[in-house]
Amino acid sequence: MATDRQEAYDVIIVGGSIAGCATALSIHNTHASASILVVDDTDPGMFKIGESLPAPAKRILGSLCPEIFERISELHNRTESVYTICTGNASVWGRPDVQETHAMMNPYGMGWHLDRALFDELFRQCMCTAAQGSVSFVKGMFMDIKGIDEDTSWLVTVNEGKVYRSRWVIDASGRKATVARKLGSKTVKEDSLLAFYAIFVAPSIAEDLDYRTLIEACESGWWYSSPLPGNRRVVVYHTDDSEPTSRDARKLDGFMNLLNNTTAHISQVIGQHDYDLCVDSKARFPICTAACSARLEPPCQTMADGGGRWCAVGDAAMAFDPLSSQGMITALKGGVVVGNAIAKSLLATDPKDDPTCIIPHIYSQVWNKYLNEKEYFYGQEGRFEGEFWAKRR
Repeated sequence: MATDRQEAYDVIIVGGSIAGCATALSIHNTHASASILVVDDTDPGMFKIGESLPAPAKRILGSLCPEIFERISELHNRTESVYTICTGNASVWGRPDVQETHAMMNPYGMGWHLDRALFDELFRQCMCTAAQGSVSFVKGMFMDIKGIDEDTSWLVTVNEGKVYRSRWVIDASGRKATVARKLGSKTVKEDSLLAFYAIFVAPSIAEDLDYRTLIEACESGWWYSSPLPGNRRVVVYHTDDSEPTSRDARKLDGFMNLLNNTTAHISQVIGQHDYDLCVDSKARFPICTAACSARLEPPCQTMADGGGRWCAVGDAAMAFDPLSSQGMITALKGGVVVGNAIAKSLLATDPKDDPTCIIPHIYSQVWNKYLNEKEYFYGQEGRFEGEFWAKRR
């Protein structure tokens, strides 16, 4: 049973990364007096994969939170870079030679290769500043959620037993979808793709000026590499968990052997700039993480469903194959759409007026478009006959 001592909010958002912050800002921009609590337990010092910010995403980011570009510029002036530019893509896909797509041909300009952990921390800070008085932030871990039947609201428990009350709960916890799974939703996986990644650092005398994203297909999967701020470079190998190479890639020797024996261009970049494996006290490379296409069923519960109201955004709702480079921009767009709908539902005077009912339809459209594009791009690689590629044709 709820008590008066519990802090009450209109919306509680679990997860303070891109999707969570975008949702909070979207709610605030539409309904400035809405009370929002963002709960997040991220370690800002831990490296985070997912560093590609496509050029069109910068426009969405600017409309949500113009202050973030000022903060990024301030950090650049202090030589603490949040990003390096992305001049385009260079891919060895479908043919053995390199094919290039230059950013200068993009009407939105160049994208960014981010220090993702630093960027997310900056976004959280800017969110709290831009929506001061509306958005509160708590550093804590989500533990439990329970519905209150008599008024269709929620009690959300974070670590140390602190309980908060809200009308809406947003799951922005990423692929783990911790809130939605507590509420009975299931994550449906379309494949078993894994990503194995390592961070390399080069001495300043061997500065790497190749700002492209390099993509290279091989018999058992595919690789990509991007430069990062601080003279670093991320290298990622993607394969299915059923592939024998997935066992080799879990250990550094196996990862390096695969890199040197199954790539020509990415291994050359690592060698010619004298890159060494980055030593990180919080991470031991290579690191394995899920990279499969996955969606949540159901992704939300609106007024039409009865009971408490909740919605998943970002990777909690739909997680994409990294080949699509759609994770961050979809998280931003999803946050805008969901936040705007929830804000309007909070402002509605007629209980039958439920703008959030459109969310499942929008998610379905996004998912179907993604699947079609994924099938097309994997279908362009016809050189290999292994099981990895056969599953995707």
